[in-house]
Amino acid sequence: MGVRMKPESKGVLKWTLWSALLSFAAFAGVTATQAVAEGGSPIEHWGVIVALGVIGGTVGGLVGPMIRGISLRFRKR
Repeated sequence: MGVRMKPESKGVLKWTLWSALLSFAAFAGVTATQAVAEGGSPIEHWGVIVALGVIGGTVGGLVGPMIRGISLRFRKR
């Protein structure tokens, strides 16, 4: 009774999730590093770090499937 995803959909989902996760980590990491570089504690700036991490995750989630499509197109050549 379970619903199975098509292999194509699994690939898109995988690229979306990985891209979102990596972008979230990158944006949050850069923001935390900037907080430390300014002499502050990342804990004091957690709101900004999380907000920019969410923005990074959103951007990554949108860009991931596009990058996947481009990479598949180049592999077919």
